[in-house]
Amino acid sequence: MSEGGGPLNIASYAVLAALMSVALLLAFVIWKLFRQMKRSDQKVPRREKVYNRFMVGSFIFGGVTGLLLALTGSFDANETGLISNDTMSPTLAIILSIAIGVIAPASTFYMHKHAVDEQEEAAYRFAALIAIYAFWFIAPVWWLLWRGGMLPEVNGITLYFMTFFAATAVWFWKKYL
Repeated sequence: MSEGGGPLNIASYAVLAALMSVALLLAFVIWKLFRQMKRSDQKVPRREKVYNRFMVGSFIFGGVTGLLLALTGSFDANETGLISNDTMSPTLAIILSIAIGVIAPASTFYMHKHAVDEQEEAAYRFAALIAIYAFWFIAPVWWLLWRGGMLPEVNGITLYFMTFFAATAVWFWKKYL
């Protein structure tokens, strides 16, 4: 709706509300589990401390990066959003490419080496398996239905986010529930 210049409709608000509700629900579950762990008299393992620091640092890094991009006007006037297929400024493309292509892989590799235990490793492995299955089946079905004129053209970033959310949901389920 933003790309078309029009206001958001009821369906758009429903999608935003659903995503916000899921995020708040997940945050609440994590908070409850964290409080439950703190109440026990067990000592927090070093890996758990490193993991918690990594997660807080990741949230702070993402928030500061987003805030800096918003405050410095890194978006040109013709850019409607990061998920659109419109052109973006070279500076913004370079900053985001470095963040996603260099910083994110390096930091996640560090986290996996120093903070992930066997239970979480199994959750990541299973989540990755389900996510790749989701990609393997959703992408060709979407492409075939597009060719048949029933769906819009296949969008790579949408496929990425579908795969990402499949992995995240399965990881969360295996780790916390």
